[in-house]
Amino acid sequence: MQINTKNFGIIEYNPDDVIYFEEGIPGFEDLHNFLIITDNREDMPFKWLQAIDNTDIAFVVIDPRVFKPNYTFEIDEELIQALQIEDINHLLIYVIVVIPDEIEKMTANLKAPIIINAKNNKGKQAILDNDEYLIKHPILEELKNAYSNA
Repeated sequence: MQINTKNFGIIEYNPDDVIYFEEGIPGFEDLHNFLIITDNREDMPFKWLQAIDNTDIAFVVIDPRVFKPNYTFEIDEELIQALQIEDINHLLIYVIVVIPDEIEKMTANLKAPIIINAKNNKGKQAILDNDEYLIKHPILEELKNAYSNA
C-alpha cells in the first residue's frame, strides 16, 4: 500500500506495520492509524509518527532513553489491558518532540509518552501522573551529551 504525505511524499508501507491508536492521540482523537518512519542514518535519533488517516499530520518522536537513560514510569493496569501487554520487552516508548525555529529551544513531552506494543501494533499516548517529568523538557544539551559520550 502507499500514502502520499505532506513531509515525505509517497511512502510504500506494509499494512502489518500500521500502529493502531484506539483512542487516537490527545488533540487528534479522530486519527487512529499511524506508521513509524525512520531515518536509517546512525546519528539520527528522531523518527516520525506519520498519520495515515490525515497524511498532513506527522509527529517528530524520539525514544526518551536516548537522552535520558533513567526515564522510567509505572505501567498501570488500564494500559496493560488497552495494549494487551504480555511482555514489557515488546514495548516501544517514544515522546513527541517540538523543534522550533530556534533549535536550542527543542523540547520533548516526557509527561505523555507514546507506548506501542510491538507484538500487536497497538499504541496509546499515556498521560503520566508524575510531577518528575515536564511537558516541555529541553533536550538539546542532553542529546549533545548523549552523542558525545557514545
